[in-house]
Amino acid sequence: MRHAAFAVALLAGACGTANAQPQSLVGTLPAGALEDFPHVAISNGLITAQVYPPGKKELYQGTRFDHAGVVFHVTFKGQDYSTYWFDRFVIDPRDERKYPDGVQHACCAVSGPVEEFEPVGFEEAGMGGRFLKPGVGVFKRTSDKYDQFPTLPALNTGTRAFKASKNTAHFTQTLQDKESGYGYSYAKTVSLVPGKPQMTIAHTLKNTGTKPINTTVYNHNFLTLSPGNEHVAITAPFALQAEKPLQPDLARIDGKTLHYLASVPKKISVNSPIMGYGSAVSDYDFRVVNTATGFGQRLRADQPIARINFWSVNTVLGWEPYIAIALKPGESKSWTNTYDFFGPGEK
Repeated sequence: MRHAAFAVALLAGACGTANAQPQSLVGTLPAGALEDFPHVAISNGLITAQVYPPGKKELYQGTRFDHAGVVFHVTFKGQDYSTYWFDRFVIDPRDERKYPDGVQHACCAVSGPVEEFEPVGFEEAGMGGRFLKPGVGVFKRTSDKYDQFPTLPALNTGTRAFKASKNTAHFTQTLQDKESGYGYSYAKTVSLVPGKPQMTIAHTLKNTGTKPINTTVYNHNFLTLSPGNEHVAITAPFALQAEKPLQPDLARIDGKTLHYLASVPKKISVNSPIMGYGSAVSDYDFRVVNTATGFGQRLRADQPIARINFWSVNTVLGWEPYIAIALKPGESKSWTNTYDFFGPGEK
């Protein structure tokens, strides 16, 4: 486990390699430099994972994803399910310059089962008003349309706490913003279940403000099972329907299964909203497997699906079911995502 400070990583990467970098890459670090940010290793003897806590010197400084629960290198029997899917990342979260392919900005340089809430109150805020991004904080509206990618200056990020044990990592955030009326308490626990090749992510969100919190949350479920996603198949408990056509030479839907037919080329994305699910909780149950190696993952949740987005590029696959959240002041909601890992010959 390496616990180098952010400043050390920044100076070593930005200064030490600046002269050797092409001008177009100055201000970036190689993906492997993520290992130098503070993190903890958790394990149940079957699965290992690296968890990056929020707060001072945190790895993720963007304003798109929930700052709690950034997880890299979820590994089972030598298969890394969530390694780097980019070559380099941008150091300064405010840097929005255009970089070559393979470089990710601070908004998106994460992996593993990272989550994102939709903004709350953006339209109602009016220009210059305050809106909420659960899991991140309160922000000032400065544009006509919400853009999830730029990193915004936060007005209020609340108070966070983090603690870890051998096989769990627990995150909390409390936020009260009297000026906007938004407030919440949020707890998330990443657990590697003893004696099982299983990981759970349990959440509880309570509305402690004076305004309702109506949003959705999805898990990006970044998976790195196969280079180019070749041989990967995704199976659902219902007949899958792509809202927009998939590239016929790269992916195809056969009933309940989406198959990759070839490796996705660089600079190409295979993606579509997915339909076909119903209102039953049992529809949130998916199996993703590399049919060539036998390694795979089962993804479940204890809530019905609000919608599904599917996105993939040459280096990573994101299968993204959404959960709806509607909380009046004083109400709370709990939900859990469950991941089962399996290898060749296992189910």
